[in-house]
Amino acid sequence: MEGGNLPMFNNMPDMLTMSDLQTALGIGRSMAYRLVRRGDIRHLRIGRTIKIPRRYLVEYIEAACYNNVTATGESIQSTEGVIV
Repeated sequence: MEGGNLPMFNNMPDMLTMSDLQTALGIGRSMAYRLVRRGDIRHLRIGRTIKIPRRYLVEYIEAACYNNVTATGESIQSTEGVIV
């Protein structure tokens, strides 16, 4: 499985742990769990274990970098006041 448009993740396992997520994003434990809990990063729950398919991490990063609306959940308004 390829890392999508982010080849730096090609060497990561296909299924990431929360620790892998922290390392990949350079964030702490509470922020990693917050991103998962809010649904910002899609994940799988296997019993009490949280697994993040690598492609879900890539989707999150691409959304954050290239589509700020998706990443932040905010809406954009045009000059006419219509939500785009």
